[in-house]
Amino acid sequence: MPDHLDNLHEEFRVDTSGRQYQVTVYTEGLKIIGRASWSVDTRSSSRRASDFLHSLPLDRITLAKPHVYDRSSGLIIDEPEFIIVNMQRINAIYAEEQAELES
Repeated sequence: MPDHLDNLHEEFRVDTSGRQYQVTVYTEGLKIIGRASWSVDTRSSSRRASDFLHSLPLDRITLAKPHVYDRSSGLIIDEPEFIIVNMQRINAIYAEEQAELES
């Protein structure tokens, strides 16, 4: 491929790398904080993390290394390897990109 076409290809490359998010989920009796990751395209990556999450057509969300808290006492009641949460059981959900948390 000629050099000028290589440069053009690089200029329009779409970033499909996975993004790590810290997600906080509130259900009726639980607060769950865990990590989630999705591959995103350039168009989606310009959105706020929570807006991106709300735009996904998900029935369930899988969170890795979650901390599950009792909402009334604030005590950690479980720390499984992962948890799958039904989106219809969620009262509120918030996400932050891991890079935002580390800066």
